[in-house]
Amino acid sequence: MTAALLALATLGAAAQKAPVSPPIPPAAPGELPCDAKDKQPLLLGRATREAVLSHRAVFRERTVALKLAPDLKARWAAIRRPFTLVAVFGSWCGDSHEHLPQLLALEADPNPFIDVQYLGVYRDKALNPAAWPQGCPPQPVTRVPTFYLFALQPGGVQKLVGTVVEHPPKEGQSMAEALVELTERASRS
Repeated sequence: MTAALLALATLGAAAQKAPVSPPIPPAAPGELPCDAKDKQPLLLGRATREAVLSHRAVFRERTVALKLAPDLKARWAAIRRPFTLVAVFGSWCGDSHEHLPQLLALEADPNPFIDVQYLGVYRDKALNPAAWPQGCPPQPVTRVPTFYLFALQPGGVQKLVGTVVEHPPKEGQSMAEALVELTERASRS
């Protein structure tokens, strides 16, 4: 009995998350905080497409290298229902480096019906509720990147209508395809 309780206690301790070291504060006013792990600057909170592209070369290089299919771009442009697409990402995160450029490439030809917002998080994925776009209820963030799609409701309220978490849901699908499909599906509801 004692051995079983000890084993359960050990498993419980192992299941707890290791603490995340806080970011390194900016060295000077106007500078960005740095990641405690890789010592690179961090984008935290609200960001623009331009800020993401200029932040780390990996975002810019992968976005420029992408050649989205013309039919995919046409489907993105054809959306005619107002949405807010919130991309929560980590500028330190390999999955964000891989998948966020897909949205950045789609947004190169902006759709006036889709308001794309970028929110950067640290490794602990904590996000100030005030960082969320107006009308969009804050959502829990457990993995990055996560894409939250909100539809504008009567009275200006935003309702969460879908998400894509970390990777596209279908095998072999690009994130751009997943986001276009998500938005098309929500347009039909």
